[in-house]
Amino acid sequence: MPRKALNSPEYGVPIAGFAHVVEAPADGRLLFVSGLTARDAAGAIVGVGDIEAQARQVFQNIQAVLLAAGATLDDLVQIRTYIRDIRDWPVVEEVWREFLSEPWPASTLVEISRLSDVRQLIETDAIAVAPAGSSPTTPSDAPGEGRRG
Repeated sequence: MPRKALNSPEYGVPIAGFAHVVEAPADGRLLFVSGLTARDAAGAIVGVGDIEAQARQVFQNIQAVLLAAGATLDDLVQIRTYIRDIRDWPVVEEVWREFLSEPWPASTLVEISRLSDVRQLIETDAIAVAPAGSSPTTPSDAPGEGRRG
């Protein structure tokens, strides 16, 4: 689903791709993606101590859960990213550029003191608008494993 950036001349755009407001068609399904960390399918943390590897795993995870919900990364309209060290932003930004087309979803980046596991360096949650008529590829009533972060 195409995103449209709406930027005000009253607020400077700090980086290429950044949008003040993202407009998306409202005729699809709203998807709220829980905060995802750098865990693989078996639950192991990927890239311990490596922000680039963890950021890449986070976006692969977001991509996978969106696909299961009948959506893609192009359907993202908002992301919130929490990182342990704000100095890692340039590395995270490069990973974003690998996965996200411009304009980016509306986004927030916050430095935090820690996540649920001290080995985790990054967590991202998201909102997407799946295209009208799309449907999940996995059952929505399947019980979860109860695994956090």
